[in-house]
Amino acid sequence: MHPTWLLIPVLVGLAQPVIWQMNVRLAKVTGEMESAVLLHVVGTVVGLGWMSVGLRQSGFGGTLSAPWWALLGGAIGVTAMAAMNRAIPEIGVGAAIALTVASQLLAAVVFEHFGLMGSDHRPATWTRLAGVLLLAVGAWLVTRR
Repeated sequence: MHPTWLLIPVLVGLAQPVIWQMNVRLAKVTGEMESAVLLHVVGTVVGLGWMSVGLRQSGFGGTLSAPWWALLGGAIGVTAMAAMNRAIPEIGVGAAIALTVASQLLAAVVFEHFGLMGSDHRPATWTRLAGVLLLAVGAWLVTRR
C-alpha cells in the first residue's frame, strides 16, 4: 500500500465539517429530505461529469451482476443525510461527527472480523478493540456539555 492512500481519508475527514455545514444551511431553506435529494442530484451530475472526462473504472456495464442489496447504498445515503441535516442543528457538528466516526469504526471492525458483505477478513484483535473503545470515549467526551 502506498502511503498516499492514507491521505485520502484524512482529506475527506477534514472536509466533513465543511460539507455538513453546507448541507445543514441548505436544509434550513429547503427541508432535510429535500436538501438531501438535491445534494445527491448535484453529486450525480458532478459524478457524471467526472466519468465523461475519463475518471471511471468500467462504467455501468456490471450493474446487473452486482448483488441487489448493493444498490441500497443510495437509499441509505440520502436517508442518512436527511437525518444528519436534522440532528446537527440539535447536537452540533462536532458531536454528530464524533458519534458517526465512533459508530463507523465499531461497525467496520465487526464487518471485517466476520467478513460481512464481502469485506476483507481482519480479526478484531485486542488492539483494534482498544482503538474502538478509545474512539468511543472520545465521542462521549465531545458530546458532553
